[in-house]
Amino acid sequence: MSIYSIVKCYGMKISELEKKVGLSRDTLRYYEKIGVLTPPMRADNGYRYYGETQLNELAFIERGKSIGFTLAEIRRGYEQYQTLGELCPEFIKQLQDKKELFRKRISEDLVAIAEIDKMLE
Repeated sequence: MSIYSIVKCYGMKISELEKKVGLSRDTLRYYEKIGVLTPPMRADNGYRYYGETQLNELAFIERGKSIGFTLAEIRRGYEQYQTLGELCPEFIKQLQDKKELFRKRISEDLVAIAEIDKMLE
């Protein structure tokens, strides 16, 4: 079985991936270009075929973005995760810092809500 056949059976084209994950092909190509997404296998005709690796990476990227990490921070964290098999101490510290930041924001938002309630009385 040729690599093209294997990839065709087990991978998806960029159009399928963008529908599945809700990201544009430009975003996917950009992620690949900056090294935050592993380059997909390519068929002889140049088509990219994405698989589980890219799906896992995209899930990690989206989780990281949703809590405020930059793509550079996400890339470093994921590279270290791949190397160590677990989150590195630096990335764990960054996660703890983000968590504390969100707790502070929540506290500040609750104070603001209380002020709004007073104004509405």
